[in-house]
Amino acid sequence: MAQNPFDPVILSKIANMELRARLIVDGALSGIHKSPFRGSSIEFLEHKEYTPGDEIKHIDWKVHARTDKYYIKQFEEETNLKCYIFLDASGSMGYKSTGVSKFEYASTLAASLAYLLLKQSDLVGLISFTDTVLQYIPPRSRITHLHFLLNALTGLKTSGKSNISGVLGEFIEKIGRRSLVIIMSDFFDDIEKILQQLKYFQFKKNEIILFHTLDPYELTFPFETITFFESIEDERRILAEPKSIKERYLSEMNRFLEKFRQTCFENQIDYLLIDTSTPLDQALIKFLSRREAAPSPLHKT
Repeated sequence: MAQNPFDPVILSKIANMELRARLIVDGALSGIHKSPFRGSSIEFLEHKEYTPGDEIKHIDWKVHARTDKYYIKQFEEETNLKCYIFLDASGSMGYKSTGVSKFEYASTLAASLAYLLLKQSDLVGLISFTDTVLQYIPPRSRITHLHFLLNALTGLKTSGKSNISGVLGEFIEKIGRRSLVIIMSDFFDDIEKILQQLKYFQFKKNEIILFHTLDPYELTFPFETITFFESIEDERRILAEPKSIKERYLSEMNRFLEKFRQTCFENQIDYLLIDTSTPLDQALIKFLSRREAAPSPLHKT
């Protein structure tokens, strides 16, 4: 069977992050034939009565059917999309069972999103974090900014604990209205505190997308023999017989995922569960398709 060129393991062998990102974006866009990503465009503003010389193509025929008069749709330019990518670099993101780690997967996907956005002249910023902010690169739209972002991603290493809500709290005032906020993490943190902070961003009409990035072993717990389970974020180490705890583990994991997913749905937060065996072009397609299907609060009202 031919190997999938977008398999995370195959792509990880490409040292150049920009080449990786370009391959993923080209593959995703060829898969859906066009990009549905909402970036800079024009937006309907108001009607005005038709006068000779106006563009006939802008006549609103629905209004004409109701009023028997000709009205022209007027449009205004939207500002370019401004996007902030939050990338979790805590110790737990370094876990990998086989293939690539959660962090390697998330950072490659972040690079792909940055590449796509900057090619559309949108603005992209990056916040890498553990329990504190490691690096903040403000949003810029120049294509030269891509190299700066990719260099930052390439140089990151995982370590320590995570404090997502604390990091988000530092950016509530820094991030303005109508931005796109993307968070990539395994979310092994206090979900209630995270969601509380996200509501502040929503109040400012920002759009939020969560990439819940997990390893396949974390979702299936396929261990068979007595195993030492070691914490990547501290010194805890537990010897356990997997078969005796598998059922309870999977029950707790599924309960956690369902509660997280449902809470995001109730709060109109876009939630995408991605495991690190998913081909990266498919992860990007899933993201683009979700944004095309959902109403966007980035549009003016």
